[in-house]
Amino acid sequence: MMPSWHVVTRLQSVVARETAPADQVAVTVGAFHAGERANVIPDRAELALTVRAVSGASLERAARAVERIVRAECAAADCPRKPDVVRVPSSPAVTPDPAVTEAVRGAHRAEFGAERVAAWPASPATEDFGLFGEAGRELHGASGVGLGYWMLGTAGMAAWSRARAQGSPLPSNHPPDFAPDARTALPAGVRALTAAALCRLGGAARGGPASDGRA
Repeated sequence: MMPSWHVVTRLQSVVARETAPADQVAVTVGAFHAGERANVIPDRAELALTVRAVSGASLERAARAVERIVRAECAAADCPRKPDVVRVPSSPAVTPDPAVTEAVRGAHRAEFGAERVAAWPASPATEDFGLFGEAGRELHGASGVGLGYWMLGTAGMAAWSRARAQGSPLPSNHPPDFAPDARTALPAGVRALTAAALCRLGGAARGGPASDGRA
């Protein structure tokens, strides 16, 4: 048990001590499993964690740091066997195309009004979206695919009012208290997706420049 506790504590240094402040990296231990009974000392522990970054180089550097720390802590504790480190399939960093992004932002401003569309700073949010672009060329066989990625606000007016009154931030999509307001978020999401699709794929039908479909 002791090595696994030390691993969790030491992993905080990957962001705090090994990452530049301007380079966004997140290391989250989302699951820790050890033991089945209160009076039986477990002989193994399993940790599941997520590493996020805004660039492929930062992601790989952080992943290597995680593996280094796990192995070092087990070696320091003289564990009877080496740890098993398994990397599940990862997602590449998303790098949106500036031209596509600006075109989609313009379509969203026309659809919702400029006051409801804001610029979003660099973020490690990605999932598998990056595979639609250059990072997934071996999968889809196309090159030069421009990506456009936007965030959708899902909080209702009641949540906004409470957050403003309490001076607290709204929960993002990973905390346990995240609760999107489907009545307002779902219609807005459908409108945003439709506007973006028509912007990139329906230009010729509206008399505008036709897209080559790679977006």
